[in-house]
Amino acid sequence: MHRMKPFIIAIAAILCTAPALADGIEYDKAVSMDRLPRRAQTFLQRYYPDAVWLTGKKEIDGIEAEYRVQFKDGTIIEFRRNGKWKKISQRQKPLPASLVPEPIQDFIRQNFPQAAGIWSMEQDRREIEVRLPDGRECTFSAKSYLPMEIDY
Repeated sequence: MHRMKPFIIAIAAILCTAPALADGIEYDKAVSMDRLPRRAQTFLQRYYPDAVWLTGKKEIDGIEAEYRVQFKDGTIIEFRRNGKWKKISQRQKPLPASLVPEPIQDFIRQNFPQAAGIWSMEQDRREIEVRLPDGRECTFSAKSYLPMEIDY
């Protein structure tokens, strides 16, 4: 038993420091559509069924993982580890209207009637930020969809 004590202490020390060591690990890995989280696959099939896949990447940063997909038309979509979208950017056309919450669409139509759709959208727990074709950015509450800030 006396010989086991240093071994047990060493194992405990390794287990305690492993998360701290993993925090500094960063790397990217190419992925195909079938290697994305199921939720991300469903999202892409629903909103981008005809998009032509160009690249897919899994980004590892410590214990966090995110996915980045790019289509041939320049559309880029970032997903969280759980497959929920984080950011969507399009270059050649506006985002699918069914993707943008109705209260946000209504606000944009009422206040910026000249805007030809929404070209990018980013979300976190608290906010949804949309970018219009003229470069204007509008930030909304992620829960109520009320406008929080307009950046001209």
